[in-house]
Amino acid sequence: QYFLIHAPRQTGKTTFLHSLAHRLNREGNYVATVCSMESAGDPSITVEDANAGFIRSLHQTAELFLTPEVMPPAPEAYQASPYLFKQYLNDWCKKLNKPLVLLLDEVDALYDDVLISTLRQLRDGFQTRPRNFPQSIALVGLRDIREYRMRARADNPSIGAGSPFNIKAESFFLPVFSPAEVRSLLDQHTQDTGQVFSEAVFEKLYAYSGGQPWLTNALAHEIVVRLLKNDYTREITPDLVETAKERLIEQRQTHLDSLADKVREERV
Repeated sequence: QYFLIHAPRQTGKTTFLHSLAHRLNREGNYVATVCSMESAGDPSITVEDANAGFIRSLHQTAELFLTPEVMPPAPEAYQASPYLFKQYLNDWCKKLNKPLVLLLDEVDALYDDVLISTLRQLRDGFQTRPRNFPQSIALVGLRDIREYRMRARADNPSIGAGSPFNIKAESFFLPVFSPAEVRSLLDQHTQDTGQVFSEAVFEKLYAYSGGQPWLTNALAHEIVVRLLKNDYTREITPDLVETAKERLIEQRQTHLDSLADKVREERV
């Protein structure tokens, strides 16, 4: 099936995708790779140029995950066209002896005609799986399917009966860390260095981060590296968590600015 995986920035989506692809390849039932679509995230790019960029990015990234015998075709052998991405995937799947799982990152970086074209190509190939097209595709980004529709046609939410949006089996929202997962993360630091995050420190750090992965790591990094200068003999106190929180705000960290920007959106 086709799936959506979505979560805010700095939640660990890309790390998750890489781990999933490596795991599927180890298990041996599928050929799996990640491909970022971000190279086509320019409003002025043409559909043809976007497709050419997709196959170059896919071939380059596949080298991180796959052995030579299951690599996709050389992109240099292809001429740019509006349907190049579909044709490339079709040719690749034909030479594989296992189904392909394709994890497409940053899909919602695409705009207008490029986004519509990409989704339509994926839809067109759906009925030819698994011999001639990926068995399963995950579209990964910040948004769920409703927001893809809005982004694709803000002035016309209906894009016709052949909508590329009706091929999704399910959407998954990547959750933030649970208290137990934050505790486990901090315990890894203790095991490596001997420096302890006490229960009082943990509770304060979790209260400020809510388990959001970037914020959890940013607070801990600010304390250990910036405030205590990697001196693992020094005690981590609740006051240091407070200081770290204030410093992150004062630094106008890019991630915090992007979160604040979301609050100003009319629909939010």
